[in-house]
Amino acid sequence: MSAPSSENLISYIPVVLPLLMAAAGWGVVKMARFLALWPRFFVGVRPMLGWQGYFHANSQMYVSHWSKELFEKVSGLQQIFEFLGPEKIITHQLSNLRPQIDGIIDDVMNEDNAVMWENLPVLVKNRFYLRAHRLLPRIIDDIIEELGDGLTRILSYQRLLEHAEKQKPGTLRRIYDILSRRTFNGMAHFCALLGFSLGCIQLLVAMVLQISHLEYWVISSALTVFFFFWICQHWIQYPYHPITLGRWEIRSPVAKFRPQQDQELAQLLAQDVLSIQNLFNTLLNGSRSRRTHSIIRKRVAILVEDINVRTFVQLTVGPIGYLELKNTLTDKLTDAIIEPLEDDAFNRERATLVQHHLHQQLGLMPDSRVYTQLKRILEPLSIIGGIGGFLLGALSGLLQWLLLYF
Repeated sequence: MSAPSSENLISYIPVVLPLLMAAAGWGVVKMARFLALWPRFFVGVRPMLGWQGYFHANSQMYVSHWSKELFEKVSGLQQIFEFLGPEKIITHQLSNLRPQIDGIIDDVMNEDNAVMWENLPVLVKNRFYLRAHRLLPRIIDDIIEELGDGLTRILSYQRLLEHAEKQKPGTLRRIYDILSRRTFNGMAHFCALLGFSLGCIQLLVAMVLQISHLEYWVISSALTVFFFFWICQHWIQYPYHPITLGRWEIRSPVAKFRPQQDQELAQLLAQDVLSIQNLFNTLLNGSRSRRTHSIIRKRVAILVEDINVRTFVQLTVGPIGYLELKNTLTDKLTDAIIEPLEDDAFNRERATLVQHHLHQQLGLMPDSRVYTQLKRILEPLSIIGGIGGFLLGALSGLLQWLLLYF
C-alpha cells in the first residue's frame, strides 16, 4: 500500500485527522459522566448482565461520605441552628399559633370528648383557654430549646440529606452535579486539546517514517486515549499545593471553579437541606422522630395538668380517656407547630443567613478537601474511562486510516 499522497495530506492534515483524536478525548470524559448518571434504575438481568448509573447504584455511599467528610467539616448542625435563629422561630410560631389555640382546643375536645366538653362548666373552659394562652410561649420556647440542645443526638447531615431527597427527588443528583459538573467540562476540554496535539504528533510520525499500516493508527490511537482519563485525574489537582511566584499564585484548575461551586452548593444546602422546613420535618418524621415526639408530648402535657381540668376529665371519661385526650392534643399541636415553619417566605428569609455562613465556610475549605470529593467521584469511573477511551481511540484510528488511504 502506497504512502499518503501529497493531495491527501494537503486536504486532511490541517484539521480533520487531529480533530478525530480531539473528539475521542472529549468523548471519553462525556461518556464516563453519562454512564455515572444513566440509567437511574438497573437495566438488564441482575446481578451481572446489566448496568445502573454508578452514582444511583452507590448513592448511600456518597451521602455518607459527603456528610462526614465535607458538610460536617464545613459547619456543625448546632452552629447552623443558631444561624437559623431559635428566637425567630419561636416568635414566628407564636404569631401563628396564638389566634388558633382556642380553635385547636375545641377541635380536640369535640373530636372524641364532645359530650364531656359540652357539659364542662364555662368557668372551667375559660380557665383552660386562659391557661393555654398563658403557657403557650413557655411550651414553644421549651420545645425549641430542648430540640436545639439535643439536635446533634437526633439529627445528622445524612438524615437531613435522605429526607431532603424524599421531599425533593433529585437533591442528591444536584449536589453531585455541583461538585463535579465544571470539573468534567474542564476535563473534556483538556482531553480535546490533548487529543488534537497528540493527533498532530501521530500524523507527523506517520509522514516522517512513511507508516501506512492500519495497526499503527488503531493501536497508537487506542493506547493514547486509554490514558486520557487517568491523566486528567492528576491534571485537575496539579500543582498539589499553591505555588507563589512574586505577585502571582499558581493553583490547580479546580481552584478556578471553586467560587461558583461554593456559591451554588451553599445555596442548595441552605434552601433544601438545612432549611427550617426540612430540619423540623426530619425531626418529626425521621428515623429518630420518637425522641422529638416525646419532647413535644412532655411539654404539651402541662396544658391539661390543671388540677380542676384533670380531675373533671378523669371523672368524666376515665384515665384512658384522659390519656387519649393528651395524645390527641399533642398530635394537633405538633401539626400546628410545624405548619408555620413550612412558610416559604420565612424559610427563604432564614436560609439567606445560613447561605452566607456556608459560603464563607466553604471559601475557607482547603483545595485538598475538594480533591477528596472529586476523587470519590472520578476514581470509580476510571475503568469506564479506560475501556471507553481504548474503544473510542481505536475507532478514531480506524477513521484516520480510512480518510488517508481511501
